[in-house]
Order: sequence, then structure tokens, then C-alpha cells
Amino acid sequence: MASDAEKFTYLAGERGDRTRPARHDRKYWHLTLLLDRLRRVAASERLAGGERLLDFGCGNMPYRELFAQKFARHLGADIEGNAEAEFVIGPDGRVPAPDESFDGVLSSQVLEHVAEPQLYLSESYRLLRPGGSLILSTHGIWPYHPDPTDFWRWTQDGLVREITRAGFEVDEVHGVFGPESSALQLWQDSTYERLPRPLHNAYTWFFQTLIGLIERRQPDKLSQDASVYVVLARRPGPDATR
Repeated sequence: MASDAEKFTYLAGERGDRTRPARHDRKYWHLTLLLDRLRRVAASERLAGGERLLDFGCGNMPYRELFAQKFARHLGADIEGNAEAEFVIGPDGRVPAPDESFDGVLSSQVLEHVAEPQLYLSESYRLLRPGGSLILSTHGIWPYHPDPTDFWRWTQDGLVREITRAGFEVDEVHGVFGPESSALQLWQDSTYERLPRPLHNAYTWFFQTLIGLIERRQPDKLSQDASVYVVLARRPGPDATR
């Protein structure tokens, strides 16, 4: 089966710090709330932790420090061209590591970029020890953003179905944004480049302030129209059957 690693190479370049966005960043609340949801997962009693965490599609590994409290080693895997990755994903979509090599797999904003989600999820399952955790975030409502390409958007039901089809048991689902905030984010992003450059920061600040006011009113609501879903799942232990 053809894979992303066979067709594409890593897009090198400055990716910024996703954990410390500037107040006028176009994705300020998106990144701030995504970090908050990932912090909740990192602190969850359902995330057992262990020795080795694989950042599968790692980019510049922005959440390395966040998960250091649960995993002693944070190792990256990515398509060819990412010098920060310890593992290069092969043409078949596989990571050159033995079965059950990791205590956790982190997949942060990757699933929408892979051509074959089940291949990617099944590989995550293979790499995890029984009882190991999958921490996965991906987009629901969001603009097209190739890196190096962009294939999918998910509903909560569809995402949970794909993850369970690969053999996982889902423990937690969190969301970022509801429909109001998603609509404002889309409007901001679709009109941003039409404005004179001197107005960009003020325009972004205005929309991000509105989004912040909305999200503070419903901090824990899981919307069916979220812009991002964050899932904590696990490979069943040795007494379970796939």
C-alpha cells in the first residue's frame, strides 16, 4: 500500500513554538486551548506513562517538555528530511522499531496529513506495548493546510470509530472551540490577507479577543463542531482481545 513517506518529504523551515504563541498570533486561542487539553491528558490518571514515548510525525516536537512528566524518553519519527527525528518512516508507512517498543505514542495534528489513516493507526498499535497509550489530536473544522499535503477532517464519532477500528479503547475525548469560535476563526483567516499589512496585528487581536470571550464561557464543553479533537486511547492489556 502506498504511503505518505513514499510520495513526500518533510517541509523544513521555521515552525515556531506552538506552546508559547504571541498574543496577536492568528491561532492564539487555538494553540492555547490545544495546549490546555494536552495538559489535561498529560495529567490524567488514565495516562500511565513509562520509559519511551514516540512522537509519530514529530515535526519540531513542540510538546516534548509537556510529556516529560510521564515519559523518560521522547523520541521522534517523521518522513524523510526531518533531522530532529530519530526514526525515518519507511515507504510502507512503518517505523523501523520492533513490535511493542513504546509505552506511549503521541500524534499531534498529524492524522489529517496521512493518506491512509488506518495504516498509521495500525502502526501506532503495533509499536505500543499492551496497555500503552495513544495521545492523538487532529482537526474537525479547519482551513486547508498542506504539510506537505492535507487529506482529512473528522467528526467526533468518525474519529473515535477510526481509532477503535485499529484496536484501541478510547478513554477520553476533548475538544477545542465550538461552532461560534470556529466560525470566527475561519472568517479571520479568510479575510486576513485582504487587509493592509499595518492592520494585521490589530485585526487578529480583535478576533482572538472575541474567541477568548466565547471560550471562557464554556471552558469544558465538548462540541460536535470542534476545530480540534484530542483523544486519549490505549492498546488493550494482555488479558484483552483485539
